Amino acid sequence: MIEIKLIKTITGKELNENYEKQYGSIQKLAKLLEKDSENMKLFSDLKDWKFFGENPEEKINDTTTIMTDTLALTNLEIELLNFIKNENPKSIRELARMVHEDVSNTHRKISKLHEEGLLQLKKGTKNSKIPYLAYDKIEIGI
Repeated sequence: MIEIKLIKTITGKELNENYEKQYGSIQKLAKLLEKDSENMKLFSDLKDWKFFGENPEEKINDTTTIMTDTLALTNLEIELLNFIKNENPKSIRELARMVHEDVSNTHRKISKLHEEGLLQLKKGTKNSKIPYLAYDKIEIGI
């Protein structure tokens, strides 16, 4: 089993904004915890929300872990991830031009990376898709 960690560094303020979207308010989270006092996620989220409420500029690594049996990244796919992170292409077509690759091949590679959870796609103009990375680094554990 291969473990892939997608890591984004955020501030306590950003984390608490995420909690607010998820729970509505710190009071609502506290009530949920009262009803389900054994729920460690609720307990941890409440503890973090309180801490980062007092320390909003504190940095934290927000990590998403993907477990997979297979991971085969080609040099081109690594190059695509690097270009997306550093050059912020406005479309898959623009990305293909940047890496001097065929658009259809680039589109296929981007679709694979998206399916594996290694990048995100948002809607662009005229039915285009904009690839982007929602994290700062990738760690692959073998």
